Amino acid sequence: MAGVAIGVMVLVVVLSVFGGFEKLVKERVLSYTPHITIERVAPWPDPEQFPEYNAQEEWRAVEKSMSSLKGVESAYALVNDFILLDREGAVAPASMQAIDTTNESQLKSLQDLIKDGNGNADMGLGETAVISSLTAEKFGISVGETIQIHTNRNLKQLQPVLDRIGSDSAYTTFNVQIQALEKDMKEAVKAAGEREAVAITTIEDLYYNRLVALQESNLRTAEKDIVQSVRDHLADSLERTTERPDSSGDYIFNKGHMDKAIELLESLKTVDTKEGDINDVKHMKTIVLPKDLKVIGIYQATRHAYSPDVFVPLPTGQDLTGLGDGVRGIALRLDDPYHAAKVLNETILKNMPESGAWQARTWMEDHQQQFSLIKTQRQLLTFSLSFIMMVSAFSIMAVMFTVTIQKKREIGVMKALGAAPAQLVRVFLYQGIIIGLFGGLIGLGLGYFVIVNRQAVLNLFASWGFDPFPSEFNGFEGLPAIMQPAEFIGVFVFAFVMCVFATLVPAIVASRSDAAKSLRNM
Repeated sequence: MAGVAIGVMVLVVVLSVFGGFEKLVKERVLSYTPHITIERVAPWPDPEQFPEYNAQEEWRAVEKSMSSLKGVESAYALVNDFILLDREGAVAPASMQAIDTTNESQLKSLQDLIKDGNGNADMGLGETAVISSLTAEKFGISVGETIQIHTNRNLKQLQPVLDRIGSDSAYTTFNVQIQALEKDMKEAVKAAGEREAVAITTIEDLYYNRLVALQESNLRTAEKDIVQSVRDHLADSLERTTERPDSSGDYIFNKGHMDKAIELLESLKTVDTKEGDINDVKHMKTIVLPKDLKVIGIYQATRHAYSPDVFVPLPTGQDLTGLGDGVRGIALRLDDPYHAAKVLNETILKNMPESGAWQARTWMEDHQQQFSLIKTQRQLLTFSLSFIMMVSAFSIMAVMFTVTIQKKREIGVMKALGAAPAQLVRVFLYQGIIIGLFGGLIGLGLGYFVIVNRQAVLNLFASWGFDPFPSEFNGFEGLPAIMQPAEFIGVFVFAFVMCVFATLVPAIVASRSDAAKSLRNM
């Protein structure tokens, strides 16, 4: 009975602790993770090429439309990226997430993770930051200190320029492709009276494919401008003999039109590479410089769940990632995050922008592997600990087999007096029922007692110098637990069935014994 009670106690304690642990991790993740992320998959148009385009107007419209949907609590802009965090020369990779500091719900969720004495989450629009406790511990950062953040935007903008400096001209580097282009352009010309004609398919292949491939190579700005002038010249046709969708036919040009295009392409020879390199450096887009941010808060993070290392205000995040007025996506917080999949399928997807530049996913998809790992650990530990009750059941079976041997003569007398096999089985079965019933109930009681007083148990272990659940590692104080009646009942039923089965086997063997042989030994 003690073995059964211990097995039941250990199982209910483990299930309750893992259930509470999983719930706490989910709550911690959901405090800063979007319940549904509507991500921008298409790149934002270049503001220099499309100055009339307003990226902020587009994502603000998406944000407003989504925030009014049923089941959505709030919507806010999302900007995240990987960065290099520098503190007094100590540099390490980190993750950054920008939050809209005008969104009270988002700030409150972050503030709830900051313990008293560790600052606050009120970043405003200045160059401030809130970092995780793990990052603070790693770098030795305290509230009020300054950190420096670098992003890979610097490298993305500088690297192509650095690669071009001192290199050969485009005409030399891509001479084979250019010569092939000029040859095909000459051969494509057909006489059309006083004009010349070129097949539509040829012009479109040159315009959309071959010249674009050349232009997208790592060319100097002056060289790219020349290639673009060739494309513009080819597009300047007098007329087209066939309209789409039938692409057969010709483009009609004045005499010498294609020769002019070849002449423009030949001007790549005249580009001064040294001057072009200097001009590229001078006219380079604004480089995203490192930012010095003041740490105003340290929030409590856990090693069991991914969390951003640094939170920054939205304008700072947009500057660091080079998005300008754009964002990575729109984050949605729901009334019930556990119904995210239902809200996504029934509401969000039906109201997505028609441009096709956005796609949506739930927090469950983002953290599926993480929570699957916790669930698997719980299942494996439960399976392993259930062997305690199985060992108890085998012990009970062994004891019952011993009892049947010791009571062999009594069994023979009972059978000689007319006892039915079922009556003999019941005698032993009642013992198993009593052991399973009272052992299970005692185990549930002990388990409940341990769960309720788990902090006192942990304090006792800590007084002995052993802390099995350090808060520095877990990111939360104490030991979480959640008691679910269904799990308690399931463990009790499992223990009871094992005990009954353990007594049933020897009872059946005893009921089939020969009464005459048993009585001879009297």
